[in-house]
Amino acid sequence: MLVPDASLAVEVAGSGRPLVFVNGFGSYKEIWCDQVKSFSRRYQTVCFDARGQGESTGVVASDLAMQAADLDQVLVQLYLQRPVLIGHSMGASVIWAWRQAHPDASIGGIVVVDQSPKMMNDATWHYGFVDLTKETAEMQLTSPRPGHETLRGMAPQVMAQFLRAESRHPFDRPTGNALLKNHFDADWRHVVIKEPEPVLYVCAAQSPYFPIDYGPWLEQQNNQLRAVVLQNCGHDIMAEVPEAFDQTLRHFLMQHA
Repeated sequence: MLVPDASLAVEVAGSGRPLVFVNGFGSYKEIWCDQVKSFSRRYQTVCFDARGQGESTGVVASDLAMQAADLDQVLVQLYLQRPVLIGHSMGASVIWAWRQAHPDASIGGIVVVDQSPKMMNDATWHYGFVDLTKETAEMQLTSPRPGHETLRGMAPQVMAQFLRAESRHPFDRPTGNALLKNHFDADWRHVVIKEPEPVLYVCAAQSPYFPIDYGPWLEQQNNQLRAVVLQNCGHDIMAEVPEAFDQTLRHFLMQHA
């Protein structure tokens, strides 16, 4: 799919209500392979690699607005009607950046996977990325947090496809520093609080990156928001415990889509 200065690798399967899956930073569309297999029997699933990542061409986006514009092109060029947008990690911030630019667009709902609406911790916000403050931001940009983002690794069927994609198109992390910094600085709370459509936050009980307390906080701000905590998983919930995640997503879709 052609977008300004890049070509996006997009995979579409099935038919029905569109489910659009948005990757996190440096990730690959293959991380959603279990969801594609499970949901393309009843829905239309759409996965894509962000510009400059995976099989997509071009230079890595410099900010979330550019990624949001690419997401918009996916929605427009595929003529997707009332899609449900599902974003993992930074992918959720891409969705909120798109929503800020298109507040009146018709959607079926939003699902956020292990991502706080504000990355930076400060005196008034303690639910951001662990240890990320204005004082530590530069260090976290240049020195990624050590350790594993999963609890016990991805499910074998997902890991095989993800590692194959990674080996073919390794992500050059420093090329994404401008995008990551923009992600660090963004605050989507005002957009989330005003969202009129159903939103589900899927939080990981053992996430190495975020406390789960932002879920209840969000529920208090907007009655369209719900948060659920899944056990036995780290940051990559849909790839670590795909059966539990799929059941959670299926329940959301049955209620709202």
